[in-house]
Amino acid sequence: MRTITEALTHHVLLTDGSITRELKLPELDLDAERDFFGAAECPEVLNLTRYSKVVDVHKAFLKAGADIVRTNSLRANPLTLRAYGLEDEAFMINFKAAEAAAEAVDSVPGEGRRRFVMGVVRDDGWDIPPGDVEAAASIQVEGLIAGGADGILLDVLPGVGRIQAMLEGANKAREKLNSRVAILLQRIEGGPRFGPRTVESADGIVQFRPGDARRAAWLDSALRDGTVNLIGGGSLPQHTAALDTLLRDRAEDGFRPVLGWVRDERVVDDLEPVSSWTRFPDPVEAPESVSETA
Repeated sequence: MRTITEALTHHVLLTDGSITRELKLPELDLDAERDFFGAAECPEVLNLTRYSKVVDVHKAFLKAGADIVRTNSLRANPLTLRAYGLEDEAFMINFKAAEAAAEAVDSVPGEGRRRFVMGVVRDDGWDIPPGDVEAAASIQVEGLIAGGADGILLDVLPGVGRIQAMLEGANKAREKLNSRVAILLQRIEGGPRFGPRTVESADGIVQFRPGDARRAAWLDSALRDGTVNLIGGGSLPQHTAALDTLLRDRAEDGFRPVLGWVRDERVVDDLEPVSSWTRFPDPVEAPESVSETA
């Protein structure tokens, strides 16, 4: 598949596990002052100070079978970094986050398929004006795209007032770089849905579900119902490897289960019905507001 949206349109893909957990392992011998600039609770700083370790963690999940690796950037928004005095380093922290993931993807054989880098941006609950949220999101997304992300995933709950500002900032960053990287929203399977304005501002909605190799029956049900197109890789590389095996066993081609698209019309609340996509639509039949841009 040529783009991350095409891949998610056609198959149920597997992402990596917890990079944060792997970067906290004792054997890495990390020092709070030397490696974290005194911000030990902010592992995103390691993109600058222990870049090779971040690359190694991505490689471990890729070797375990992940199709997508997510950048070490959850708390790398300028607004969150401000608490550690690292606001001015936001662009570079995100740039190196994407670069590390891209380097890992380039160095691990894909076994006949392309792997992808998903730049992750999370809403951290900031209580500030929308303009400030938009500006901060723009800086973070600009760094991720410049560093080599194939897609941007906004991890924010439907209904949160900051979501439109984050989308505006992400789109402005993409325009500034003249990029076609997809800007996607993450929806947890079974969670609330996004409203129509939000859907129109993004390029698609990723239907995500945390993976658990012990729950094969749930996986079979999700594949039958078409309620997921991205499975989390568990916590450790060995969890990712077990999930990779489960998906291969259930795939028509021995690799990943094929997933068509459907349009799902449901009511978001008592006042407003909304049409949303449970999966990425076929680019030929889809309306322009949700067509692929990557």
